[in-house]
Amino acid sequence: MSQIQRVNTTLVYTSSCTIFALLLYFLIDSVKLMSVKATLLKRGVTPDRSFSTEKHSFSNFLKVWHYHLELELVYMVRSEGTRFIGDDIDRFQAGELILIGSNLPHMYQNDREYFEPDSELKAEAFVTHFSPMFLKTKLEEIPELRPIHLLIENSRLGLKFSDSIIKKAGPKIEALQNMIGMEQLLCFLEILMILSRDENAQSIASLGFINHFDEVGESKLDKVYDHVMNHFQEEIKIDDIADLVSMNKSSFCRYFKRTTQKTFTEFLNEIRIGFACKMLMEKQMGVLEISYCCGYNNISHFNRQFKKKMKMSPSEYLRSRKDHEFSGDKVPELH
Repeated sequence: MSQIQRVNTTLVYTSSCTIFALLLYFLIDSVKLMSVKATLLKRGVTPDRSFSTEKHSFSNFLKVWHYHLELELVYMVRSEGTRFIGDDIDRFQAGELILIGSNLPHMYQNDREYFEPDSELKAEAFVTHFSPMFLKTKLEEIPELRPIHLLIENSRLGLKFSDSIIKKAGPKIEALQNMIGMEQLLCFLEILMILSRDENAQSIASLGFINHFDEVGESKLDKVYDHVMNHFQEEIKIDDIADLVSMNKSSFCRYFKRTTQKTFTEFLNEIRIGFACKMLMEKQMGVLEISYCCGYNNISHFNRQFKKKMKMSPSEYLRSRKDHEFSGDKVPELH
């Protein structure tokens, strides 16, 4: 079983690859863009097609922090700069392959030299859009297509694929542009199947940043997850969560730790701090107000939990975006 398949049952509870990965420094122009709310863009597919695919070739990519219903598969051919997906900020360059989930805010910001008047640089990528309802028909019942459904479910946080998978999928993505009809559809399915087998695919954004969440079944963890996502801004007691799944407190704590590899308190703080990062980036309100909106009744406790996760205080988190330019060095990922 691949890592993507294994992760499916617990992905919404733990982002095992990248939780709150971010950079301390990045371009000042990018800070200004990230401080506004994400824009909804239409990326519709025509009625006679199940997906759309095209090669983008511009002097630079669209400088808009945005989201859309359709999933987006981006294979970078030429270009480099800073990639924003959810609350993750990282460098991008040619050869990268990313799957961005439905309604997950994102933006590709080219480096400054791409915007120089005499620049001859090009930003090129193969981009494919498809609905989250892709294959949601009788095809959903075909066992052989189950890995693709898991891939789509796991894309909610965004997925970055490994070099070995890119070598297999990249040429097929490029060839996709020259196909039509059934030939193109079968090739696209083959690409998705290749991606679904990536044992080293990495999640990108954190749980607390996701705009919306799909229905996830009736297991005990599903009930816990649904309750937390609907009430994390309120006081949540472990005793009440244990009662929710008909377990005593000690049994529930052991079950949750064994299943998610973290305590319930760690999971709850992860969701709350992820939401706090989103609000700080959008500058919706002050730190004190944000702490209360995230379920913390004590600003000191909020600051301690934030620093524990982010390795900096909320104020330092904001200042780092005002006072520094992007250095190119990635902060170690937090788990």
